Amino acid sequence: RSIDSGARTTSAIPRSVGPASSAMSAAAEGVASEDANAADAAGPAPPGTAIAPRVSEPRDEAFARSGVKRGGLVSYVSRWRPLRTPRFTLTLLLYLFGLFVAFGAAPPVTVTDAMQERYFRKMDAADAIDAQPRLEAERNLKRASSQTRRANGPLCFFSSSCSSNVKRLKEKEKEVYVVAKAYRDAHKERVRDAKRELGLWSALGVAEAKSLFKKAYENGKVYATRTSYYDTFWLILAGRSDDSLIELLLRWGFQVLANFTVGMTSAVFSFAWNLPSTIGSYGANLASAVLFYGVAVISATSVAFSLLLVLFGTAGGVTYGVVAAAPALARLEQSQRQAERQRMLRERSFRGSNGSRRSDERERRAYQDAHLD
Repeated sequence: RSIDSGARTTSAIPRSVGPASSAMSAAAEGVASEDANAADAAGPAPPGTAIAPRVSEPRDEAFARSGVKRGGLVSYVSRWRPLRTPRFTLTLLLYLFGLFVAFGAAPPVTVTDAMQERYFRKMDAADAIDAQPRLEAERNLKRASSQTRRANGPLCFFSSSCSSNVKRLKEKEKEVYVVAKAYRDAHKERVRDAKRELGLWSALGVAEAKSLFKKAYENGKVYATRTSYYDTFWLILAGRSDDSLIELLLRWGFQVLANFTVGMTSAVFSFAWNLPSTIGSYGANLASAVLFYGVAVISATSVAFSLLLVLFGTAGGVTYGVVAAAPALARLEQSQRQAERQRMLRERSFRGSNGSRRSDERERRAYQDAHLD
């Protein structure tokens, strides 16, 4: 190949090392000539049948062309279409609406000074009317219940006189209960009339519903905590000796999550069961009562689900970290076991050498004593 007119001209000339290289070159030329003859005999390929090799598109260019960002959650959110998943969209909107009602929304009914004054006036009147007879009826009912409970002992079933006495006390308790119930119903009606001045959607109604859910939530949390304590106690007692620390922690974590799931579910159901009595105390119409009940239950479910979501998210992160650190912890535990095994072997060998040394010393002394004798 000529580089310049005045430059040196070089040509690619194959170098032959020996007869072996000459034979290999001749064989390669023969194969190439045979392939060329076969291609000429077959003729040119018909148009459109030649398959070109597929060139893989780089991942960065593919992501840039599709417009999808990297990352699992970000990628899922960017590809989410609300109209294509109506159930999931409706569930998410209800969940966010429940959180907003629980923590951010203000009561829709504004309580004025006149409404508040009428409410307190009616409440004072409800407490003052028949106050002494009502309290006396409640004391009589409590006294009758206590007498019936004391008379109905464990062996009263086998005594006819005791059974007749208990029957008489129960009849008296029913009569006292009828009188007390009449006073209760009258007082409840006056309280309902006073609460009707503010309304179910007022700050008082919303606060009373929140207080009811807080009580149910505390009961569910107490149940979950107490059950977790018992499960931890039995897990420690019934645990196998060959279980690692990671297995014990994972098992304990799953039990705690299950207990809190049951506790929060029972709290929501308890709140939904007791809420109608609170709504009935305001004397609201059917449409308002049903709407308030639905909004309150959705809000309670959202709060309970948020707590469970935090717990499960924390448990998932801890589990991922534990699983990621499991090989290192397993190697550390294995090295500790090997070190303990080596220590026991050294102690055993040391004891054996001391025992052989003592036996040699006893034999030497016995030999010296025999020769001296």
